Amino acid sequence: MKSKLTLRMNEDVKERAKEVARERGTSLSALVEDYFRLLSGEGSSDEGDGSPEDGESAPALTPRLKEVHEQIGSPPPEAPFDEPRGDLTEDERQLVKAASEKHA
Repeated sequence: MKSKLTLRMNEDVKERAKEVARERGTSLSALVEDYFRLLSGEGSSDEGDGSPEDGESAPALTPRLKEVHEQIGSPPPEAPFDEPRGDLTEDERQLVKAASEKHA
């Protein structure tokens, strides 16, 4: 259930917050709600916030990480990759492969 909340703040802060909301393609209300969710340890109210499908809670993305995710999009369906991709030397391929095995 949604309810109304009245906030009082400095006019400059309010205008900057509106600008940030516009840049992120969201409303000021959603921006404030997401901030309070982050403070309380919940996740973002947006769908597709990176929560696992099995119902476990995932750490909320910071605003900067959310922005990066929006710019690069979701990983391709075949991710995680079994083999390093891209124009790498053999040494680089071995390093990537060893690191992925170590951290798997």
